[in-house]
Amino acid sequence: MNNSNPANSLTASLAVGKPKKLQHSDLSLLKYRFMVFYRFLLAIVGGYALASLTAMVVAQAFSEYRAAAVMSATLLAFSMHCATFIWVFMVHKTLKATLGIVLPCLLLWAMTLYLGA
Repeated sequence: MNNSNPANSLTASLAVGKPKKLQHSDLSLLKYRFMVFYRFLLAIVGGYALASLTAMVVAQAFSEYRAAAVMSATLLAFSMHCATFIWVFMVHKTLKATLGIVLPCLLLWAMTLYLGA
């Protein structure tokens, strides 16, 4: 049986010393959390931009049928945003996720300018 006093072990664990340096595991955990936060922002902001640009292109492409164009563009934009959010967290490389959002946004933006926003 251990004869140590519980009060001594409590004060030893509460002793204030020098601040610890960040260890390798702490840095990798911080890097992982930053990457998850970056992907979350990419999914929210990039997904919104991709969905908005998709809705604009679809609405402009089918402008002769206004009601159908607006409804189709809205449904497609909602589906695009949901799929983008899932895809950003599904892909393994963060660079691939970033390029997978930025390049289609640039393409859709160019199409919007071409169609005459």
